[in-house]
Amino acid sequence: MINKIAKPGCAWLMAASLWACAGNSQTTDCVPMPEAKPLTGETVKTEVDALLPRAMFVVDGKLGIYKEREEFMFDFYTLPDFKFLCSTAPRGQGPDDLIGLECRNIEVSGTTFSALEHMTWRLKTMKLAGDSAMQVVHTSKPLDANGAINMFHRLDSLHYLSLGSTSNQKEFCIYDISDGSAHETGEYPEWIDPATLATGMPLLIPYGKFLAVSPDGNRFAAFYWHFDRVRFFDRDCKMLMDITTSHDSNGKQEDDDENKLPSCYFGVKAAGDKIYALHADSDSTRLLEIWDWDGHPKSVFRLDRPVTIMTVDTKTRRVIAKDAEHSNEIYLYELPGDY
Repeated sequence: MINKIAKPGCAWLMAASLWACAGNSQTTDCVPMPEAKPLTGETVKTEVDALLPRAMFVVDGKLGIYKEREEFMFDFYTLPDFKFLCSTAPRGQGPDDLIGLECRNIEVSGTTFSALEHMTWRLKTMKLAGDSAMQVVHTSKPLDANGAINMFHRLDSLHYLSLGSTSNQKEFCIYDISDGSAHETGEYPEWIDPATLATGMPLLIPYGKFLAVSPDGNRFAAFYWHFDRVRFFDRDCKMLMDITTSHDSNGKQEDDDENKLPSCYFGVKAAGDKIYALHADSDSTRLLEIWDWDGHPKSVFRLDRPVTIMTVDTKTRRVIAKDAEHSNEIYLYELPGDY
């Protein structure tokens, strides 16, 4: 992700945060986060290295790890004992091959999982057959990508939520997979003076975000990369809540280069009836926030190590995570009963 965005540095970001907490008409609340509790993980050594893991998910009692740059793009392990099953999904254009996936959200439904394939812009539904090979069981019509599609989250059987295009017109896009059509909607925030942006910079970049959709598909949350801001919307992209969060550590990662934006949110996962979000601490991505769908932060945990991707096993109440540096390790965090 490109971080060099603003011309005069990050002073505008502090001003934006103060303005939001002052009680403007667009902000519902300025919310102090719960005190971060320490959480220590268990390290599991894996049989197979994942050199560039981009996503993790739990399907049919198994852990899947998506590896974007490798010859076989998925590794699967049993749960809860992490016994290696297979490396599968070869790179290619065959019926059960993959070119690459929009991996920031891999949807799970029963024994199948689905994701949008890059370049073809088709939604592929897959399953693990015989614990040994990935099979594609359904492929949608190609979507109207308008250059590219960023993120892809299921609202219902026909409609998927994505980010708006680089045209700067709208913040979100809803796709209809029955005919491949796209409908852009929703206005961008006004947290940045447009004059501070580099010439030609699409608003998609400074207002980058991770999305999470509620189990019933009737609302979604947006956690912004460069802001301590969380917004909740209904399925038609009408804003329900605009929340500015306040962290005791004030722990946004900043660079010595004053022209770089701070990094706040690094990843979001909807699981069960909660939202799990990774937030930067003072030195790395170590904070795990847990939110409910009414816009309340319920718990914050300070992890014992930096992590880059995660998923949640709701059956065992564990967060499963990896980092980019240790290719043969998985980290397990058992959540307390009252989280």
